[in-house]
Amino acid sequence: MKWWQAKKRDADLERELRSDLELEEEEQRDGGASPEEARYAARRAFGNTTFIKEQTHETWGRAPFERLAQDLRYALRQLRRSPGFALLTVFTLALGIGSTTAIFSVFNATLLRPLPFADPDHLVILWSSSPHFGYSGPGSLTDPDFTQWQQQNQVFEQIAAFRDQTSNLTDNGTPERLIGATVTASLFPLLGVAPEFGRTFSVGEQSPGRENVVLISHELWARRFASSPGVLGKTIRLDGNNFAVLGVMPPSFQFPNQPDFWTPMVLTSDRSNAADQIVARMKPDITLARAVQDVTIIQHRVSPSNRHDEIHLSFAFMKDKMGANIRPTLNFLLAAVALLLLIGCANVANLFLARATARRHEISMRRALGASRMRIIRQLLTESTLLAGFGGVLGLVLAVAMGSALTGLLPQSGHEPGSLHQAVVSRMDIWVLGFSFCVALATGILFGLAPAISVSKSDLQTSVRESATHTGESGPRRMRKALIVAEFALTLVLLIVAGLLVKSFVRLLNVNPGFEPHNVAILNLELPETKYQTGAQMITFHDAVLSRIQSLPGIRAAGTVGFGLPFGEGGIQGDFTLLGQPQPPDTASKLAVGSQYFSALGVPLQLGRWFNESDTAQSEHVIIVSQSFARRFWPGKNALGQKVNQVFNGMGWCSIVGIVGDVKQSGLAGDAPLTIYLPYSQAPDFLKSFMTIVVRADGNPLEMLHALRAEVQSVDPEIPIFDAALMDDLVSKSVSQPRLDSFLLAAFAAFALILAAVGIYGVISYSVTQRQREIGIRMAIGAERRSVMVMIIREGAILAFAGIVLGLGSGLVASHLIAAFLFKVTPTDPATFWGVSMLLGLVALAACFLPARRAARVDPIVALRCE
Repeated sequence: MKWWQAKKRDADLERELRSDLELEEEEQRDGGASPEEARYAARRAFGNTTFIKEQTHETWGRAPFERLAQDLRYALRQLRRSPGFALLTVFTLALGIGSTTAIFSVFNATLLRPLPFADPDHLVILWSSSPHFGYSGPGSLTDPDFTQWQQQNQVFEQIAAFRDQTSNLTDNGTPERLIGATVTASLFPLLGVAPEFGRTFSVGEQSPGRENVVLISHELWARRFASSPGVLGKTIRLDGNNFAVLGVMPPSFQFPNQPDFWTPMVLTSDRSNAADQIVARMKPDITLARAVQDVTIIQHRVSPSNRHDEIHLSFAFMKDKMGANIRPTLNFLLAAVALLLLIGCANVANLFLARATARRHEISMRRALGASRMRIIRQLLTESTLLAGFGGVLGLVLAVAMGSALTGLLPQSGHEPGSLHQAVVSRMDIWVLGFSFCVALATGILFGLAPAISVSKSDLQTSVRESATHTGESGPRRMRKALIVAEFALTLVLLIVAGLLVKSFVRLLNVNPGFEPHNVAILNLELPETKYQTGAQMITFHDAVLSRIQSLPGIRAAGTVGFGLPFGEGGIQGDFTLLGQPQPPDTASKLAVGSQYFSALGVPLQLGRWFNESDTAQSEHVIIVSQSFARRFWPGKNALGQKVNQVFNGMGWCSIVGIVGDVKQSGLAGDAPLTIYLPYSQAPDFLKSFMTIVVRADGNPLEMLHALRAEVQSVDPEIPIFDAALMDDLVSKSVSQPRLDSFLLAAFAAFALILAAVGIYGVISYSVTQRQREIGIRMAIGAERRSVMVMIIREGAILAFAGIVLGLGSGLVASHLIAAFLFKVTPTDPATFWGVSMLLGLVALAACFLPARRAARVDPIVALRCE
């Protein structure tokens, strides 16, 4: 019913009641009554008009809405009378609701939203695991194996292959290195994705000689081609080859690794390189187990000599693997903010209970005038839900800002070859708004229900009597104490988790990486195989670039490494054999480095010599090994001169000429791997194409980036430098996740600690106010001020101690749940448990001190006279 229609019906009802009343008065006057007597008699005969209106509204179905409107108006008046209470409550709830919504917005956008493909629930990717190499990740096949899978499988509607690639874009401006993918023509129909404009590849364009076509990403189109529709048919130059642009993909399409371009895959008969990653769409009636069984049979049939015992192929749902890298962190943070929200609710419930208890005279009068217990509960819940609604609105504003900041802090690991990670984003959509509304509503009910029930359930006569004598009810008092105990227990859990994470992070920062990262910069470049086809050409470029860079003023050393920079992406793990020893079960990290690489990075030489100019492609093959490698295979002996084979195919036996310190390759938390270094000049050609230049300078080497880039491009103007960074930044980036976890948990714990202090201060302060008569009597009969202070502090200390004891048990459970996030810190670290318990206890005592001092200053005469 529209509001103007309801208003008209109310006016009609009012006119009808007035007309009936006037008729009754007229009948009374006709019976001989005076006008005044007739008026009173008519009213007595007619009854309560307000009650009649309410009954009529009940039949119209409007009464519940009118009562709700009445409750809302009354709640707003109550909040205007207590602006300090309202602001404190709204601010507390806004922080809790905002933090929870911000993290849920990232969780929803990254992990819960369906993948932007057609029917994503039936999409699977090939997954492989190798216990021998400690690998678990996207699986790969050779071209012939994929062809056979495509022809023989009975479980997939469609199947496609893709490979990561990188290329140098050398026209239309400054040379730029791009991330790309070479894909089969079946990929785009399989995913159900069409270009923003243009077309995708045809099957014929997978044939040799017809493959020089390309699809470009929306971002590349906007960045390099100014979003010009004329890009269709335009020729771009990638690694020296011309490619015709067929189309531009939509901005939402970022498969498989947020690429800049896609080219068609030309399938060959080569079985030497298994690089094809597989994505498929299962038939509706096929299970994942059936799909794995089918392709396992096919693989044994087409490749019986494959090492199936070492590499296990299976399939996994794409929705489970995209974003799997960030799932544990988001689960952890979501649980932490939920705990913080509970602490905020407990604190606000305590404030709300104290306020409701202070209004006991009002509530008693309403009960005495006929209000039911449910009516009182509904009114108090309306007030709490209204406060939660205001907190939710402010929290949503905070969530927008916090979500943007959070996505900047969380690791974005999707834009590199070999990844299948979902980009971490924060998006406010209908689901996030619905979540925020539900959280606000649940919060309002959660912190309002218990106080409302506690205050409303008292006996009516007792309530009126206590309201007259100003003594506190035992039920609400017990409820406030229980809330404080719960708040302290939850706060201690957050403090324990935060303490363990901070201690873990500090220990991680103190780890020696094995090199000196200060004043070191890295510059990456890649040599296109279309132009640099031989090892000699690559060595010539390598030597010329290093010679020019080393001649720059301020450069102390410059070296190179291929596929294996510490704290970077890449690295090759492989087998090897030792002269005079059985085949070792271990694998080693194998790096090709320039002669000054160790000096530039600051890796210490333990024994032997560095590589030098005499180590050429024609000289004896030599290697340098890490200290752990030498100790592992020649304990207590001199490893210099020992022989190692199968470092790479075709290299033959290599002599160890030097031993260097262990270097953390994958991060500070990981163990330093067994490492074999070989000279760049003697490395296989595929290791020479990707080059990371390591530069040590007297100051900040990035300030010389323009000069460094100029020296590289003076040798070859079509070679771009990409991902230039300081080594300090790479080390810092490697600990970004534990830094974020410890920072956020420390912030949450600090806020919870403040709430706990405010909560216990409020309870003890309110207790002092209610017990002024008792305190006055105690002091009148001889109690000392000190004993009064001890009595009040003891009351708070007992509550804090109960909460700490309860929190220690819960903290033990929580600490074991975060064990995977800890580094060299046990989940039961005694120092952390005792330290945070003492901190919480001291904060509680400090919060109790002010009310205790106020109690000790009570004038017994004034207190007794007031009573």
